[in-house]
Amino acid sequence: MSEKRVLRKMKKLASRINGQMETVRDIMDDLEIEFELLQTQISKLEAKKGVRGQEEELEVIVEDEDEDEEIIDIENTSSVTINQKF
Repeated sequence: MSEKRVLRKMKKLASRINGQMETVRDIMDDLEIEFELLQTQISKLEAKKGVRGQEEELEVIVEDEDEDEEIIDIENTSSVTINQKF
C-alpha cells in the first residue's frame, strides 16, 4: 500500500473512533445525571423513613415538577423528548 492510502485509512479509522468516543461520553453524562437523581431520591426516602435498612415496603412518592426542580444540561443528552403544543 502507498503511504497516502495508509494515512487516509488511518485518518478514517481515527474519525470513527472519535465518533464512538463522543457517543460514549454522552451516554456517560446521561448516566451520571440519572445516578445523581437516583441517589437524591434514595436520600430523601431514607430521611423520611428515619432508619436505614428497614424491611417494610416503601411508598413511592411522586413530587410536583415545580418542587426541587434540578437543572439538567440537555446539551449532551442523546435523546430529548419534546411534546408538541397543538
